[in-house]
Amino acid sequence: MKNNSKYIKKKDKWLNIYKLYISKLYQYQTKIISIIKNKNSFFSYQTFSSHVKDIDFVGFKDYFKLTILDAYILKNFLLAFFSVLIVLTLVIIGRLFVKLLEYVVEGRFEIEMISSLLFLSTSKSIILFLPFVIMIGLIICLSRLYRDSEIYALKSSGTFKKVFKKIFYFIATPSFIIIFILNIFVSPYLVTEIQKKKIEAAATSEIGLTNPGKFIQMKNKNWIIFVEDIENGVSKRIFIKSSESNKISIETAEEGDEYLEDGVRRLILKNGQRYTGTPGTGNFQVLKYDRHEVKLVNTEPDFSLDYRMKNIFDLIIDENKSFSNAEIQWRLFAPISVIVLIMFAFIFGDVAPRQNKYSNLLYAIIIYFIYSNLMIVSVSQIQKDALLFSYVGTWWVHIVALILCYVLYIFKKFQIKNYRDFLILIKNIKFG
Repeated sequence: MKNNSKYIKKKDKWLNIYKLYISKLYQYQTKIISIIKNKNSFFSYQTFSSHVKDIDFVGFKDYFKLTILDAYILKNFLLAFFSVLIVLTLVIIGRLFVKLLEYVVEGRFEIEMISSLLFLSTSKSIILFLPFVIMIGLIICLSRLYRDSEIYALKSSGTFKKVFKKIFYFIATPSFIIIFILNIFVSPYLVTEIQKKKIEAAATSEIGLTNPGKFIQMKNKNWIIFVEDIENGVSKRIFIKSSESNKISIETAEEGDEYLEDGVRRLILKNGQRYTGTPGTGNFQVLKYDRHEVKLVNTEPDFSLDYRMKNIFDLIIDENKSFSNAEIQWRLFAPISVIVLIMFAFIFGDVAPRQNKYSNLLYAIIIYFIYSNLMIVSVSQIQKDALLFSYVGTWWVHIVALILCYVLYIFKKFQIKNYRDFLILIKNIKFG
């Protein structure tokens, strides 16, 4: 006959805890009712404060009070977090700096615009990658505890679960609030400023008419421009090659100039001709002109069409639900994902004493890569108003991530390393 004494003891333990909480709730209920009945004492500050002091908040304060061990773990986490953040920031700055320099060489931006665009673009990228940085920093911090065998001393003290729960709340709660504010309110402002700077740069930069003897490429219009000479401030003998779809255009003009009017930058070509056709067919159209005006860039675009720049209140009341819902759920991705990724960090931070503390980082990076890409695909489908994604949105991605996190937790807890271990676990659950 099976011995059920341990189950009876657990049952009695939980019944005692239940009775204790019921008695406490009854005491608080009695005090609240007495305050409401006595109106004079309710509006008296001294009486009300005396009732409040009777309630025991010591346990609540102790729970959120940092111990030496809590401070030690949080200190290691912050050091790892800022180390990862600095490295990632340098990578982002290097990549953006090279890209902006290419634009300066092409004549699309003035070199003075690089610093402001670099700061705004880097800030926008860092906000997006903050959950990833927090996860990697926490994995490095926790894996150090496991590698140095400090985790076993913590487990033997009996406060292992309490300390880890406290660390989770201390990291997850402020991270969620900060990232939520940054993504909902700060991120659209940064996108707006970036677009304004780009328009300003395009409006103030020359397209290449002032650089004689050089071939200048404009990628945004697929143009290659060559000016032979400048005489008395006027560009002479201009050559322009452009491509669109399968057709190419070759245009020559005796002189040309560019100017800004009503927020639109325009190019004026005089006394020229244009050849348009498809290469290899021999079918080309020739157009001769005395004056040809080309619109280059609108320096006062309608930003209301870009949903990345809209504030959250405009998105809620927007009539185009497919784009507004997609943008709202994309902005919620980072604050929600930081909670999920912190859970993954506690799992991947569990390493063997002699195992490299960075061994699980690859799995964490793969998890984040799949997680973020599934979110991007879902947002894209919502914008296209796909039938299935219109109902489920992006929430299924978070649910799948949580399920995967729980499965990995079970595998770690029961030390399942192969299919055989999994079958043994199933057999024990079924017959045990």
